Amino acid sequence: MNYQKSYFESIRYTPLALAVLILSGCAALPKADHPPQLRQPQTADFVTSSSGQWPAATWWQGMQDPQLDQLITQALRDSPDIAVAAARVHQAQAQTDSTSANSGASLTANATLSRTRYSENSFYPPPIGGATAWDAEPSLNFSYDFDFWGRNKKALQAALGREDASRAELSAAAASLSAAVASQYYQWQVLNQRIVIQEQIARDQQRLVDIEVKLVKAGLSSGNTLSPLRANAALPQQTLVQLKAQRDQALAALKSLVASPADFPVLAARLLPQLTAGLPDHLALDLISRRADIAAARDRVQASLTEVEAARAAFYPDINLSAVLGLSTLQLSKLFETSSIQAGVSPAIHLPLFDAGRLRAGLNSNRAEVDLAVAQYNQSVQHAVGEINDAALRVQGVNAEAAPLAAQISARQHELDNAQRLYKAGLQDGRSPIQIQLLTANLADQDMARRGRALQAHIDLIKALGGGYQTPLSAASLSTPRDSTATLSAHR
Repeated sequence: MNYQKSYFESIRYTPLALAVLILSGCAALPKADHPPQLRQPQTADFVTSSSGQWPAATWWQGMQDPQLDQLITQALRDSPDIAVAAARVHQAQAQTDSTSANSGASLTANATLSRTRYSENSFYPPPIGGATAWDAEPSLNFSYDFDFWGRNKKALQAALGREDASRAELSAAAASLSAAVASQYYQWQVLNQRIVIQEQIARDQQRLVDIEVKLVKAGLSSGNTLSPLRANAALPQQTLVQLKAQRDQALAALKSLVASPADFPVLAARLLPQLTAGLPDHLALDLISRRADIAAARDRVQASLTEVEAARAAFYPDINLSAVLGLSTLQLSKLFETSSIQAGVSPAIHLPLFDAGRLRAGLNSNRAEVDLAVAQYNQSVQHAVGEINDAALRVQGVNAEAAPLAAQISARQHELDNAQRLYKAGLQDGRSPIQIQLLTANLADQDMARRGRALQAHIDLIKALGGGYQTPLSAASLSTPRDSTATLSAHR
């Protein structure tokens, strides 16, 4: 009776003893980390601006220029930059699939067949020793990792986060490319129109030289102004050389961005679009979900935090179950008889008894990745604020120039109309209208350059506002500043 009582007491306390063994056998568990501090943009960070809208995903179509549509479509299709970003997405997807395949259940089928002569002088006595026999072993092997502490689950979540980050980076590359194409295209258009204006200025300057030469030949002028007039006539020629070189450079850059010279269209001059730009309402609140680079940085922070949790889970025991069911025989004729069946079940537990140093080093490495990801996220936010403010201020500046320039052009045009009426009435010679026309043309050239700067600033503002990107709904909870601290804290 005493023996039976002792036996049953030992059975009763076995689970408790096993639990104590498991917990005492684990490496010392590290403490949970404090949640990281992520920078959140504030309304006060941004310059004041008129109310604007977030750019659409295909914002360039609002320019109503088929040439620009074709160029951006070709660039997004053929650019090596997009191909590299897309390849990184595929790489991240493959890593996610690999991580997913490492968890859960596994079932494999194995079969071996060999013919062996057994030594007469070895372990096996006759009749096996000295005999030749077949050895057939077909089997099914099953294993299952219970993942009680969520290590595999968190590793998969981290891989999914990095996959989301790679997709956001692909969107960022597409936004940068479309903005660069539009910028070079409109630079080419502006240079074309400035060249037309400078060609007219060159013709008018040469007309003044021709008139002065005629007056000198007729003895009506001393010719003292002829040299300055010829110098003035050479100035637009120099400007034309510079503008044409810049136009060629813009076209070469555009072809490089589009990356499909065989299909590059013959571009024609078109009127420039009239654009208005401003900062959208709730800019600070929505910026994180509208900038692909910030979204990617945030996904990497989230993935790094999850990897820290996976590294902490490695300090716990790893419990898995394996089983085998198969057949084994030395006589092929008996392979499928019930007497050839062999089976086994092997529960296993892995205790990290003396791995604390290695595990802690891995955990510290993951923590360093978190620090880097947080720093890069904060850097992305800071850069975004700077880019938006810079573009918005440039838009405001060039727009402010429009009214004074328009007033000057209007006044000069009125002066030119009066001079032409006086010339037709014979009250002035032909030089006065030409001189006023030159002043008007120079103002037109200044205004065209201003419009080019306005277009560039507008495109830069579109890019700074995310280029039409919006965080997918599936990741929205990880990309809005309102619940970011709570979301990240939950993984610490």
